[in-house]
Amino acid sequence: MHPLNPYVRAFFRSALPAQCQPIAHHILLVPTTEVLLRAKDRDSNTPYVDLAGTEEFLASHVLRVPGGGPSLSGGSSGGGSARESKNKAKQYTTINGRTVVIKDSFVYSNKGFKTLNQAQLLGDAIYYPDAADGQQWLVYYISRPLIGTYQPTPIIPAVISDAPSVERKKVLAEASGDSGTSNFTSGPPLPKKKDIKGFGDLLIQFPMISRQMQSGLERIIREFIAANDTPLQRPKSLSRSSSFSSQASRPSISDSVSSLRSSVSGTSTVHPTFIELEPEEETLRTALETAIVAAIDLFQNVDKQQLSILGASTELTGPAVERMIERYVTEQVHDQNLFPRVCAIRRPDDSDLESKVRKMADVDIAQVGIPVDDGMKGKRALAARLNNGIQIFRKMGVASSPEEMLDILLDTQKAITKSEEGSAPEATTPLTINADILVSMLLVVVIRSGVRHLHSRLLYMRYFIFIDEVEAGEQGYALATLEAVLAHLSGTSTALRKASKKNRLLWQAVKTGDVKALAASLQVEDIIDDSAAVADSPTLMSSLSSDDEDETIDTSLDDDASPQRPTRDGTIVDFAAVNGSLQHVFPFQRPPTPPPELPQRKTKKHVSMASLPRSHSASSAYSSRSHSRQKSVESDFGSNSGGDLSGDKLAQTQDTDGNSVLMMAVEAGKHDALRFLLRLPAHFRADFVLEDVNNDGATLLSAAVQSGNRDTTDVLIDHLEAQASEEELMHYLELQDNKGRCFAHYLFHQPHLIKRFGKKLPWRLKDKNGQTPLFALCRSYDHEQYHDMVEEAIKVATDVQGDGEPLHLDDHVDAKGNTLLHVMNDTRLTLRLLRYCDSDVNAANDKRFTPLMVASKYGRIDLVRALFGDPRVDMTMKDLRGLTAVELAKDDDVRNRIDDLTLLSMPPGRDGRTTTVVRSFFVEDSTVRLVLKSGAPNASGLVTVTTCRRSIADFENLSKWLAIECPASWVPTQFLLSSPFLVPSKPSRAVLRDIQLRMDHFFRNLLAHGTFSTHELVWEFFLVPELDPGMLLERSKRKAEARVDNVKDDFEPITDTHEVENFVEHAREQIKGVTSATKKTIRETNKHRMLLTDVHDAQQLASSALSTINFLPERHLTAMTRYAKVLAPSEANPFTSFYYSLHASYSSSTAIQYATNRPAYLIGSMQQAQRTIDRSKNSVARSNRWTPKIGGLFEDAKKAVAMEAWEKAAKARGELETLGCELRYTQQTIASELAVWQDEHVKMGREALRRLARECVVKERAKLEGMKRALRCARGG
Repeated sequence: MHPLNPYVRAFFRSALPAQCQPIAHHILLVPTTEVLLRAKDRDSNTPYVDLAGTEEFLASHVLRVPGGGPSLSGGSSGGGSARESKNKAKQYTTINGRTVVIKDSFVYSNKGFKTLNQAQLLGDAIYYPDAADGQQWLVYYISRPLIGTYQPTPIIPAVISDAPSVERKKVLAEASGDSGTSNFTSGPPLPKKKDIKGFGDLLIQFPMISRQMQSGLERIIREFIAANDTPLQRPKSLSRSSSFSSQASRPSISDSVSSLRSSVSGTSTVHPTFIELEPEEETLRTALETAIVAAIDLFQNVDKQQLSILGASTELTGPAVERMIERYVTEQVHDQNLFPRVCAIRRPDDSDLESKVRKMADVDIAQVGIPVDDGMKGKRALAARLNNGIQIFRKMGVASSPEEMLDILLDTQKAITKSEEGSAPEATTPLTINADILVSMLLVVVIRSGVRHLHSRLLYMRYFIFIDEVEAGEQGYALATLEAVLAHLSGTSTALRKASKKNRLLWQAVKTGDVKALAASLQVEDIIDDSAAVADSPTLMSSLSSDDEDETIDTSLDDDASPQRPTRDGTIVDFAAVNGSLQHVFPFQRPPTPPPELPQRKTKKHVSMASLPRSHSASSAYSSRSHSRQKSVESDFGSNSGGDLSGDKLAQTQDTDGNSVLMMAVEAGKHDALRFLLRLPAHFRADFVLEDVNNDGATLLSAAVQSGNRDTTDVLIDHLEAQASEEELMHYLELQDNKGRCFAHYLFHQPHLIKRFGKKLPWRLKDKNGQTPLFALCRSYDHEQYHDMVEEAIKVATDVQGDGEPLHLDDHVDAKGNTLLHVMNDTRLTLRLLRYCDSDVNAANDKRFTPLMVASKYGRIDLVRALFGDPRVDMTMKDLRGLTAVELAKDDDVRNRIDDLTLLSMPPGRDGRTTTVVRSFFVEDSTVRLVLKSGAPNASGLVTVTTCRRSIADFENLSKWLAIECPASWVPTQFLLSSPFLVPSKPSRAVLRDIQLRMDHFFRNLLAHGTFSTHELVWEFFLVPELDPGMLLERSKRKAEARVDNVKDDFEPITDTHEVENFVEHAREQIKGVTSATKKTIRETNKHRMLLTDVHDAQQLASSALSTINFLPERHLTAMTRYAKVLAPSEANPFTSFYYSLHASYSSSTAIQYATNRPAYLIGSMQQAQRTIDRSKNSVARSNRWTPKIGGLFEDAKKAVAMEAWEKAAKARGELETLGCELRYTQQTIASELAVWQDEHVKMGREALRRLARECVVKERAKLEGMKRALRCARGG
């Protein structure tokens, strides 16, 4: 089967791989499969799936690295240069001569490319093509191709509609744009206009204007402060009865400002208000007007060219700039001089108002005359709306200009008049907000906001804004409404103060648990006698002692303050008559005159208790049939007698936090008071108790559990169980607060309730953070009953599932992807979840942290040990940064413990000792370090562990030293390794993992070796922390020399080599067959590994494609995503470990084949020595046969030749004898090592197959569980 990725498929079909030699010096930049299949080149309009097959595209994504990167042995380059080059941009050459630049994790196309593109390095992998050589290629996946102009072509959902699609609209728009501009020369796009938020921002963005105006503005502000810095006279508070005088203020606007106003509105108006300006305020106002006009003139005198630049680069107009200047000048003098003087002038009025407002702080919403439908639900909706307005209105306390205050006031009125977006469709008729109701709502906002200096702020907004017309439109209506509210609060507010006091006494009695005062306040005569209540109740005694005094003060204040005041000519001016109708400035419908006969409506539950006096505006003339414009405020409140303050209405009051009387008793932990209140069915019906929630949405039961008071909780539960049905109680337990939490989310406060309500609780209900009640319990780490509480909750939650299966942990995953295994802090409970629950032990959260990573990061060793013992846990999973659980460890101690666990998880050797390479990591000098650990059991039953850190050079040196000392033995060769630092800014972790596994199997081969398993070099390698390479090399050479002498002494030379040749040839043929079979198996294994990766990619593509189908339910898409995650490949894949086992077997058999070449070399040398001997003998024979018998003429020469021949023959015989001994030694060594290798090969092969089968069963079982979870999700379970 061909690879799924179009680039990989086309590359290995082409002739380019043959040009990439050596392979370890090349990198493949492969765009992801999804990018190639779902994108095109915008310039050529060709899909990338077609471009990926062209030679230009293929060659442009293959990088050549001369030299193969830094040497793994350490090299001669210093660590400093390696660190510096890591952070620098590096240039690479493609195999077609183009250049690419890589910096950090991004790759940029450079010379030779037609377009400049940028792509991100997503990750690295090792790819094994389906080829005979099976060499590995380093692949870096990139986010987009480097060729062409990237344009995504996503799948567009098919929607049946008469309207044109988005793509068609885009085409039509482009066509119309082309036709419309075809007659004109296309110029460059217009620059984006600057966004100017204020005059200060304008001065910053236009420094030339700032330079011309700065000195003038500073002078204007200094002059204003100096002119108004004189101390104020003592205010005549006694002579001036109220700021709300009947006399309208005189228009005192200078000519310059009048002209300024006429330029804006075209008219000059008089403020229709009761507020009387003091002379000091008139002076301040005039000075501020003068300063603003001077600043505007200063701006108009700026260089015309700069003003032209300003107009061309912004959307500002002249009036807009004038408003900015006005606000800027006011803000500069607001805190220094202006507003403090206004507050000082109005201090008596503000102090009087604040004193009265404080006495109204406990008034209920329903006591200000707002009709509330739908009972407590409607009241809660109204309270939520008012709370939004209160939060906005409080910003007025820190506002720095009258313009900002007015904006806050407008935002407040919009917030309290805006209907709730999430209101249910079955809700009753929404509240119709007319002027009277708006005044009442704003009254509540003013009382509860706590903003000070309101009289000063009202005057500030009305008289110190000059550019805008604040008397008309929405601004004028807002100011008139606020003035009406302040007039009422300063005047006829006795009823509100009385209601507030009644509420305060009742609430105080509840919070202190004073049952007698509570009964007296609620007027429960049949339960307790009033006289006894007054005598025995400290709350009532303290309240009655101050009643008379408060009444006297309230009466005197109300007599002095009246909403109607005589004007200078002695006439009575009504507030509404002065202001006229507000209908023209606020979008309220004016009722017809006379009002039509309305049909009878069904009576609804109302919470309204007292009526606030109407605002008497023309727009609200018919808002109350019992009210007329001639009726005074005093007579209105006199007829109401302070409102309905009966016990039934008082029992339904709520404080500013929305706490009812019952809620106060619950939060105060007064179970006696709560029991007393619940025994009043006339005041607290069952439906009222079930619907009672505060502003946070907390129910009575939820608040009782959070209080931790068991007595209060028991009283409330007994009442609920007695008064509510089973269905009502189940629904009540599912009610959620503003955080989305129900009663069960707070059970950790009182865990004994788990048994009582166990099966009635919604264990899978999630809050706004996605946490279930069981999840919340598991996060209560410091609870003294943590283990028992969570264990009981797990039991109950499992029973509530009702399917007879283990607890499904995927039902308890929060919004960040954390499972119960992520948050669990108890080892025994973690083991319970792993063994008896349906859990995904490798589930990753939004940071891609698995439970093992979380435990390692926070140093929870016991949890790490528990998770490590589960065979399903994947140690190789990585987070978003590519770090594993070991690399995320809290400190070196935790990391060392994890390494020990890795060591002990490996099977021990024949002697009981376990030795393995547990970890590898990068070093800053562009080298790799391998952590080699060895452990052996000692007499006490523990394991003694030794740890060494070795480099690749150390392993290479070990192989060389062993070859020097034992030339006849086979030594595994696994050092043709790729460098992980081909891209220094993003080293390849896949290559690092490959190096670790190869070196691990190399050392295992040595430990299973017939000769080296007991060699001192091998044991010193994992027992001695530091090695001296020079000393060890010298020692190996001396031992090699001594071995030669020992061989001569210990072994008889071989004279007949035919037996050895036959043995070696037979052994070589047998090993060759094993090697060939192993190689074929490796190829098939790699093919299967690559297919698993392609299956996952294909499933991801299918999932993303199915997500575009709109009619599919959301749970089906979630199920497909979960199924794709199940198929995700991992470095801990069983076939990966099987591949490295096969590779170790292949390398050992190859080494043995190489070792069998040594006897043939020795035999050849022996044959050469024998020929030398024969030549020497022949030379002596020839000299004896051909020398003439002429005396002793040539006797000396003859002897010399004979001696030389005999010396050569003797030397050759010595060499032959030595070679014969060496051959004997080599034969015996090969034979003995072959016997050991054969046994170990069979054992290792069987163990590899067993491990493959065992790991496959574990992985496939985990896959099956994941598929079941996905299927259950699709079925909606």
